[in-house]
Amino acid sequence: MRTAIGMGTLAMLLAAAQAQAMVPPHMQRRGQLQSVIELRALDRFGPIDRVELVGTNVWRVSSGRCHIDVTFVERSGPYPGRGLTPPRLEPRVGRQICQR
Repeated sequence: MRTAIGMGTLAMLLAAAQAQAMVPPHMQRRGQLQSVIELRALDRFGPIDRVELVGTNVWRVSSGRCHIDVTFVERSGPYPGRGLTPPRLEPRVGRQICQR
């Protein structure tokens, strides 16, 4: 009986720990937007006119007739807490595309 109660308590604690580790979608988007704005690779792009979410983890940064897509990909390799913490995403800057 004691073992069953202990196992049940442990299961509830582990489930609660995983639930607390997830980040709400609006907060994840806010963090991604901040990361896009602070990218050093966009310094040479010129003044930013618009930043928009165009897909899952894909942001489009526009300036005049040109745009660059920034994709967030999960960091590869092991890191502490993998599976129990939100995925660690890092931005990857695409190439500049200009309309004529």
